[in-house]
Amino acid sequence: MKQHYFIGIKVPMHIAKAIVKERENTNVHKTHKTLPVAEDMHITLFYLGHVEQSILSSIMQCLRNIKWEKFELTTNELAHFGNEQTPRVIYTAVENSHFLHALQHDVVRQLSKVIEITNTKDFHAHITIAKKWAAVDELHIKDFQLPKMSFDVSHFSIFQINNNQSPRYEEIDCIQSRRV
Repeated sequence: MKQHYFIGIKVPMHIAKAIVKERENTNVHKTHKTLPVAEDMHITLFYLGHVEQSILSSIMQCLRNIKWEKFELTTNELAHFGNEQTPRVIYTAVENSHFLHALQHDVVRQLSKVIEITNTKDFHAHITIAKKWAAVDELHIKDFQLPKMSFDVSHFSIFQINNNQSPRYEEIDCIQSRRV
């Protein structure tokens, strides 16, 4: 199997652990196949998929050209992608952030200098707590009561996906904020 990668923002461990702890108040462990561990909690900026090592090196270099300043994100309510009764992804949303959207746009702009960008879906910042519907049971998530939690974003990373390990996502490069 070919190695896959994505670009994302790692969720600080204290927030990731709080999300995983609160997830225990739901039944997603019975309704979904994949429940990310705290160490894997992140916000995806762009999914790369498979890229050759030479291209990956070029991507790492071009992402360093982005000038952006540290900003703050705040978690929001629980939400989902897909049908409400059988959602394919359940996630903790983050409050709308101009800075986050600008960073994601800049990431895509820089990537387009190195690779062909075909995935132009709207960007919906989220922290996945469960994915891949797998049940006949009803979903119960009303007891998920995560308070709003804020954190600073001073870097983003390129992650390698290791499907047969836990945690699955290995940080292979880190891009620090740079003053605009």
